[in-house]
Amino acid sequence: MNPDPSRGTIAQRPFISGILLDGHECSGKTSLARLITAELRARGHEVTQSHGTLTKGGLVDAMLSEAVAVFDDATDRPFRDLGLWRRFNSMRSAQLIVDAELAAQQRPSEQEVVRVQDRYWLTQQSFNTFLTPGECYLAPEWIRARAPRFTVQIYLTCAPAARRERMAAREGPAKHAVNAFLRRHLDEIVRLDELTTRQIVDDPEWTVLCSDRSTAPELAAHVLELFDNDSRTAGDATTSGRVLTHPTVRKATAS
Repeated sequence: MNPDPSRGTIAQRPFISGILLDGHECSGKTSLARLITAELRARGHEVTQSHGTLTKGGLVDAMLSEAVAVFDDATDRPFRDLGLWRRFNSMRSAQLIVDAELAAQQRPSEQEVVRVQDRYWLTQQSFNTFLTPGECYLAPEWIRARAPRFTVQIYLTCAPAARRERMAAREGPAKHAVNAFLRRHLDEIVRLDELTTRQIVDDPEWTVLCSDRSTAPELAAHVLELFDNDSRTAGDATTSGRVLTHPTVRKATAS
């Protein structure tokens, strides 16, 4: 049977050899990413550590600047300000789509390096789903077909009290205006975290870990064990029970 040209070419979902750490504000992503990166390098791996996107420069950076600038004058705005979130979510989602396509075009030799990614598309999808649901940014079809798939994908959560303690301990100004805005609305972030956990707790592509139930070195060791032992490839949905395999894991229904 000849293919129907009107249906176009099916694009292969990009696969990234590495570890994705995602989670909302003060979930422990950055500290854990540093520990994992240091350990991988100590083992002799060549490691690339990145934050927010897989690529840098040009359009990707320009789109980030446009997105975070939305919150420059948002000091007194309520958290659920639809105008703010529509502008931010549209720009950040577009940036992620562009970034994924650029990453897919990288040479194979670059993709063989172990990638440790601090935040990517999942938390943005949460903002889209719960704050601007009617806009359909980062639609499920895009996630299934084009969102880069990492060897191990970790969603970090923590108890509300732990998140508040970490926020209180932070010093200095926020990196971007959007981060400062989120810090002022931590109760809303707690709710978003609960909703995000429920959304992915049964997804075989994700492992949900509680970052406040183990020390950071213990958590890093567990993530690296998953990375070492994980033989899954992108799009493989045969693995089950990933959310029940370690004491740091919390079910979405836990209090």
